[in-house]
Amino acid sequence: MRAFLIAIILGLEIFVPSRAQNRFPEPPNDLTRIYYLNNNQLVTLPFEEGVTPLNVFVPATADKVTQVRVKGPGAETVLTNDGLRFYVFVADRMEPPPHQLVRLTPTKSNRQLKISVVKGRDGYAPFDSDTIGLEHRLLERLRVSAGPNRILFVNYMELRPKIVLTPGEYAIIGDSLADMATFRIK
Repeated sequence: MRAFLIAIILGLEIFVPSRAQNRFPEPPNDLTRIYYLNNNQLVTLPFEEGVTPLNVFVPATADKVTQVRVKGPGAETVLTNDGLRFYVFVADRMEPPPHQLVRLTPTKSNRQLKISVVKGRDGYAPFDSDTIGLEHRLLERLRVSAGPNRILFVNYMELRPKIVLTPGEYAIIGDSLADMATFRIK
C-alpha cells in the first residue's frame, strides 16, 4: 500500500491487474474430440482415418519413411485464419501435449502426410517441413470420474497456430493416426 501511495505522489503509472479473467468457452462434455470456435460456440472437427502400412503402436523393425493417406480430395470443414483456436483435452502433466498441427499434401484423390519411424521405438514423427508450431494455453484443470472412488485430472487446453496458415489442407494429429481432425483453410 505504501508503494502505491508513493507512486501516486510521484505521478508514476502503475499496472493494477484486472480481477476479471480471460473468457474462454466452457469445457464440452466429450473429452475425446477436438473443437474450434464458430460464432462463440464450440464445434467438433470431424475425424478422418489416416491409413499407413505401419503399426505405429509397436516398435519399428527398421528406420522407415512412409506416407499416411487420408481418403478424399479435401476436408469438409473450411476455416479462416481469423482468431483460429482449437480446444482439446490432455491428460494431466502430459508435457508436451501430444497434439500436432500438420499440413497435408493434396493428390488427385487423397491427402497425404510423410512420417518416419525409428528402429526399436514405437510411435511416429511427421517431418518438420509439414509441422506448424502450436502455442498451448492451459484453460482449466478438470476432475473427471473414472469409476467408483477413482478420479483423474484432465487439462482443458487452447491450441493456437504460431503462424498464419496458408490456404490448404491441415490436420491435428495425436498418438493415433486413425483419428486425424481435418480442416481446410480457404
